Amino acid sequence: MNIGLLTLAVFSPAYGASITLHVPILTDSPKLYLYFHELLKRSITDIGHTAKLVTQELPHLRIKYYLDSGRISIFWMVESSARNEQYTPIKMGLTNGLIGKRILLIRSGNQYKFNNTKTLEDFRKLNLLGGIGHNWFDVEVWKMNQLGYIEQHGNWRAIFNQVAAGRDYDYFSRGINEIVNEAPQYPGLSIEKNLVFIYNRDFRFYLSKHGEQAGKKYKDIIEKALEQAKKSGLIDKLVNKYWGENIEKLDFKNRTKLYLKTPN
Repeated sequence: MNIGLLTLAVFSPAYGASITLHVPILTDSPKLYLYFHELLKRSITDIGHTAKLVTQELPHLRIKYYLDSGRISIFWMVESSARNEQYTPIKMGLTNGLIGKRILLIRSGNQYKFNNTKTLEDFRKLNLLGGIGHNWFDVEVWKMNQLGYIEQHGNWRAIFNQVAAGRDYDYFSRGINEIVNEAPQYPGLSIEKNLVFIYNRDFRFYLSKHGEQAGKKYKDIIEKALEQAKKSGLIDKLVNKYWGENIEKLDFKNRTKLYLKTPN
């Protein structure tokens, strides 16, 4: 397990606070952290503080355990009422809702199955099963909208290969901020060309409440930093930096929008 130290020192005329946050790098999504770490560093810097990020490589399945126990300070997750209770939430969406704009990864050669879909009811009539990671927020979304799914217990990345092989699942719903980088890793998969499923959710930062590296004490600083990042346009700038090209490649504007009800 590699542990690195990433330090950003900023000298503030206001002699701002120096904060240390223990943050994960996901071994099973190795590039996803870049946006969230840069947003943290730059937003905290912009309000005049010194930020130190201690980074640790962890698989996704261990992240919540580390957050529960305070072995990490902060993590980004799709907002849910349960998480808002379990951890200390920062009440600011982080990606302009990109994670709630879902495009399907499908088995190569199966595009014809989706070509006549114009409405959510059309999609239901296809009787297809989506693969969803165990306890993901998408489980509640798909259930509320009467869409077929099976939860994948264990390593969620197995869904990619099972869809490609035509086993168990017909598709894997992925966020706009994920799918372009993932698709090339699986030659048996293709990005569905016409549809985008939309529900009202975004990532939030969640702080651990207890433990040696608990991040709860930095709630006010991080909230102020992100409020300023929203007002200044920093969030928009970083979303465009990391995912603007992907949004264009996916032809988001011209896709058929299927709006889903969103659970609380």
